[in-house]
Amino acid sequence: MNLSWIFSKAFDDGTANNDLGIALRLGSDFNVPSVRATVRQSYDRVILDTKTAIPLLPDYPQHVLRPSKAAAYGLLARAYLSMRKYDSAFKYSDLCIRLKNELMNYNVQGGDVIDITAPVTFKRYNAETIFFSQINLQTLAHPDLGKIDTVLYAMYDSNDLRKKAFFTPDPGSRYQKFKGNYTRAKDFFFTGIATDEMYLTRAECYARLNNKDSALADLNKLLRNRWQTGTFADITATDAQDALNKILVERRKELLMRGLRWIDIKRLNKEPGPGIFLNRVMHGQTYTLQPNAGYYALPLPTDIINLTAMPQNPY
Repeated sequence: MNLSWIFSKAFDDGTANNDLGIALRLGSDFNVPSVRATVRQSYDRVILDTKTAIPLLPDYPQHVLRPSKAAAYGLLARAYLSMRKYDSAFKYSDLCIRLKNELMNYNVQGGDVIDITAPVTFKRYNAETIFFSQINLQTLAHPDLGKIDTVLYAMYDSNDLRKKAFFTPDPGSRYQKFKGNYTRAKDFFFTGIATDEMYLTRAECYARLNNKDSALADLNKLLRNRWQTGTFADITATDAQDALNKILVERRKELLMRGLRWIDIKRLNKEPGPGIFLNRVMHGQTYTLQPNAGYYALPLPTDIINLTAMPQNPY
């Protein structure tokens, strides 16, 4: 699924039968040539494999490094959300939460929340972790890389404990560095499945299915565990669309540096609205990535294209 998110276009029911997916190799015979499946075939395989696994898995793992029914439900929730199939994403996020629903209270320190002001904030394998995986991003430890967008940082209220739990000042600059990993390591970023993500997924689906009150209930349950005790007032909304807008803001603030923002941008740009424009300034020149641009599907490595003669992503 991660490969599909990176190297393919966002799932679109109207074009998924023709859009280029990943190379689905279902056997070990290296004499069989690699070919690119379609986007629909790629997602269908993720869903089929996961649903096939569910009856073979325990409800809870012996350790979060091992799979479980809760983890499989979480994976399906991710897959269906990225496909914009919100009824199915709701179903599996709900099933996941029914098995695993703990949230860390950032006010209670010394256990899973080690210390929100310390260089390491969270315990590895903490109470929110459903399935643990991580990615090595040593380049972000470089002093010139991995700085947090100042606009994003300004979105956190002073009473929002995530502002201290997730960030630390970058010496000699006006930027913040991220330290809120669930991996307890600054160079390894959490990419696993956790309950905070599932609550936000279910909340978004509730809103998209026009259930404003349930959407806000999930959102407020999460945020009450993130804000300083006695300072949080429940978020309200005029309608389901207003609730959805607020949930998406909190999704961005809660799930940063987990490998989810890229696919979130891709799927959200498929929804009606002005779209998300990515702007970067390099040596005084501004570069803009337009919504739904071909560049959202990264090119396959040139040596793989040369070796297999598979088609490259068009731009």
